Amino acid sequence: MMTNEPKRILRFKDVQKIIPLSRSHIYNLISNERFPAPVKLVAGGRGAGWWEHEIYEYLDGRYVESRGGSLNEAQ
Repeated sequence: MMTNEPKRILRFKDVQKIIPLSRSHIYNLISNERFPAPVKLVAGGRGAGWWEHEIYEYLDGRYVESRGGSLNEAQ
């Protein structure tokens, strides 16, 4: 699905500002497929980041999972 919204990649420190979990805990969640996986900034490079929209989708899912219902009901 393509939208006109710009896509941003967040570095780890930016992700931690949104979701204050330790690096090891986040990577453990990733290995258990419970957190969005990072993407390489450059093919074959070492730098990686997370798509901002995937981090916020994760937060939305956690809210719904922990509070029940949907986000629309909470607003």
